[in-house]
Amino acid sequence: MPIQSFDQKCIALAQLETSLRLYFEGSDYFSVITLAGAAEEIFGKMLSAKGIENSLESKKRTVNQISEKLFGRPVSPKWTVDRANKARNVLKHLTSPTVTFDLKEEARDILDRAISNYCLLEEWLTPAMERFYQEVV
Repeated sequence: MPIQSFDQKCIALAQLETSLRLYFEGSDYFSVITLAGAAEEIFGKMLSAKGIENSLESKKRTVNQISEKLFGRPVSPKWTVDRANKARNVLKHLTSPTVTFDLKEEARDILDRAISNYCLLEEWLTPAMERFYQEVV
């Protein structure tokens, strides 16, 4: 196969679409988290480069506002990011012989963030993304 160039947005979209297919099949939530996490990060960086708040930045802001309202103090942005990316990072680095989390819920959360970033970037959804919001969210 000849050497080719690939656009990062196309790569991220392929990862996201594959993760959606796997999610609907219910067959491999580990790969859903890994692929959707990669797409979410790529789309998020593209949004940040355009000066647009990505889904993770929005989550940090929202969690901080809720914490200040309920407890009178902010939450560390690092804590919010670490919690949001816990499953993805655990699967990426596998630093422990076992992992414990709600696999399907973590897959759903990271897909939601990845799709949100894509929608903010492109201002439209693919049929698989629309199906996710109609059936899951």
